[in-house]
Amino acid sequence: MFSALLDNARGWRVVWHGRLFLYWLKDKREGIALFAMLCVPFVAIGTFVYIGYSDQLAARLEAYQKRTADLHCLAENVYHEARGEPFKGQMAVAEVTLNRVASPYFPKTICEVVHEARWDPIRRRMVAAFSWTEFDNPHSPHGAAWREAKAAAEAVYDREHPAVVPGALYYHATYIKPKWSRQKKTVATIGNHVFYR
Repeated sequence: MFSALLDNARGWRVVWHGRLFLYWLKDKREGIALFAMLCVPFVAIGTFVYIGYSDQLAARLEAYQKRTADLHCLAENVYHEARGEPFKGQMAVAEVTLNRVASPYFPKTICEVVHEARWDPIRRRMVAAFSWTEFDNPHSPHGAAWREAKAAAEAVYDREHPAVVPGALYYHATYIKPKWSRQKKTVATIGNHVFYR
């Protein structure tokens, strides 16, 4: 009895396959219509999935592009301002840049902070926050120093280490003593730079 039911069930499968094939052969237009009707649910599901995830994909792509641009500007600043300094000093320069982004007194993006310039009435010209950006053609970053600057920038950007100069917004080389530094609180001296709040 069981084997008869099993044979009967196998027969129905063959019958249905045969009927679909006969529908297809009966008339090409009806076969195409049947095929189209069978595809409609899959196309609808695919459309809903695409619409649902397209916003997330666009947001991820935008976040990736922002991170790439931010890290490039930050690494360029570290390279030109602290190349040859100890890794801790390079991280400190990156921290100052990010601290400025967080401050209400500076621009709101990393690239804007790095390339910020203001009019200096005494010098009668635009003066950059970071001196290397005043040059028309600063040399292109390369080699081991560039790789180290990128590593320092990424470590600070991703907050992989505790802050080296917490709250610092300013710094200068140890061989100069600018007037503005008298009004600031010293946070640390690392390598050839003094950092201030």
